[in-house]
Amino acid sequence: MQNKWIRFFKGYLIIRLHGDYVERFFNMCRMHDIYLWNIKKEETDFCCSIAAKDYFETIPLMKKTGTKATVLKKEGVPFYVPFMKKRFLFFISLILCLGMLYAVTDYIWAIEYIGNTQISNDELQNFLVSQNIHYGMKKKSLNCEETEKNLRASFPNITWTSIYYEGTKLFIEIKENEKAEPVMEETQGTNLIATEAGIITSMITRNGIPKVKIGDTIEQGQILVEGCVPIYDEGQNIIDYQVYHSDADISIRTQITYHEKLEKNYPYIQYTGNEQKSIFLEIFGYHMESPVIGGNYQSCERVTKKYQVSLLENLYLPVYYGNICKKEYHLRYLEYSEEEMKNQLNDNFEKFILCLQEKGVQIIEKDVKIEKYNMGMELNANLSVIKQTGKEEAIQGTDKKE
Repeated sequence: MQNKWIRFFKGYLIIRLHGDYVERFFNMCRMHDIYLWNIKKEETDFCCSIAAKDYFETIPLMKKTGTKATVLKKEGVPFYVPFMKKRFLFFISLILCLGMLYAVTDYIWAIEYIGNTQISNDELQNFLVSQNIHYGMKKKSLNCEETEKNLRASFPNITWTSIYYEGTKLFIEIKENEKAEPVMEETQGTNLIATEAGIITSMITRNGIPKVKIGDTIEQGQILVEGCVPIYDEGQNIIDYQVYHSDADISIRTQITYHEKLEKNYPYIQYTGNEQKSIFLEIFGYHMESPVIGGNYQSCERVTKKYQVSLLENLYLPVYYGNICKKEYHLRYLEYSEEEMKNQLNDNFEKFILCLQEKGVQIIEKDVKIEKYNMGMELNANLSVIKQTGKEEAIQGTDKKE
């Protein structure tokens, strides 16, 4: 008895036998070592399977027994070869596609970031570029453990990382410390310096040595509170210095200038309603776009929708498709009236004032002037304000003053 796979590769037939002496035909086949299988009786007929090479040997036996045979189905490789020859290019293309599909699954074609809220996708992408991780890289060249270690070192507020891939998609999963605070070296102190010039109106020092007092006029960059505190001995001699992170609430009175110009002619986009649509296909970076009927627009808005091909959930391919819509418009120039220009300038100035107040800036005096010039109108304002000042600056070395 031949194995079913051997019969498949050699080819076999499914036939129907009918006649008065079919059973005698079966006996004669047995005597001549002709193997029949899957013999089933259907009313007066019999169905069975026979090897293709044995079928021709049964023809004399059919004549002797008066048995007639009808071929119902041909199975096996020998009967598929003619079909494959007629469609040779199709099967070659299919094999090449399967080979290419198998090859591209060894690469990374999509990256997804999970769990990042404080760190943007662009920052993570720049980190991956610095680690030479990019689209189209081989998966086996990616060292996930080393990359996780470098990621935690680059972003101190990351408490946990997991880098893995599924299919052709790379996942960057992180957890951030919501209460993360900037880490500073314990041995390095800071001075508090002025961010702008002005007159000190109030000052509350919590840490460090104040170098100015209320009523003093200060310049930008001047040290307000020093974090390097001298240590004296019994003879009031400086024997050492202790460094601190300077901390104080300092308010100053200062001037803020505001200037804005508004030209009376302004651009306005007017859409014509004409559109051109096309579809595109991008494979391994090669862009192919369908032709568009009609001439090119002189000015148009281009809207592109792009999708990546995926066979399964995480099996992405370097194949993109989508559509492009071009909307024609004309750029017109309109003209503000004097009243419109004044209203626009005043609205923008009020927004600027509101923004200052939201930051805790107190407006004391305002000197606002609106003037016309040949191309439009401008607003100039001088504001007298009270605001907080002071930013930390690391103490360079040990600037000890004797």
